[in-house]
Amino acid sequence: MTADTVAYQPSFALFSNGASFACEVLLALQCRGFYPELLVLPEYPPAATPASSTLLQPANKSQRRLLQLAGNIEIAYAPPAQQEPCAQLLQQRAIEFMLVACWPYLIDQRVTNSVIKGALNLHPSLLPRYRGADPIGDQLKDGARQHGVSLHLLNAYFDQGDIVAQAELREPLPPPERPRVERECARLGSALFIDALNGYDAGWQVTPQPQRGSVAGQG
Repeated sequence: MTADTVAYQPSFALFSNGASFACEVLLALQCRGFYPELLVLPEYPPAATPASSTLLQPANKSQRRLLQLAGNIEIAYAPPAQQEPCAQLLQQRAIEFMLVACWPYLIDQRVTNSVIKGALNLHPSLLPRYRGADPIGDQLKDGARQHGVSLHLLNAYFDQGDIVAQAELREPLPPPERPRVERECARLGSALFIDALNGYDAGWQVTPQPQRGSVAGQG
């Protein structure tokens, strides 16, 4: 089954900090008719402590485009100290999947275990190469001409969970400018994510990654 032949719309929450790649991911999902039930934002100072688990105002400027794209999607707020309320919210909504696209801290197991089926991260590199908070920037600094995206399970380390799906961009980018790399990786990654949702019941064939020390920030 391909990403364009969706039998049903599973529920999922998108965890994102509003980075450009994350915005492209949300836009690519929407173009395929996939809308998250919740858009979850991290804490960025200065950020007011919300009275509940939801926050309707952007925490910083980088999230403005993300919130504009979100439209009527409900916004949830999950700073590190409020992961338990976030987990409870996901359980209350019976969210099936969780997708992370650019997030600044390790997400507690309470949160990843609160979704019914799977918690995934979309990382714009061919893991285990270019782990870290800015994989596209690191690849461009190195002069890489071939790019790709990895969809992997969340675990206790940044960008080190078992790989569910991975794909290279079909053609090298001449020249590989950052906005184009982000856009193409987001489009390819959204297709991988939708195919993974459709293939969940048949079982995911995951590929373990070699483990090493974690780094700050998750792509």
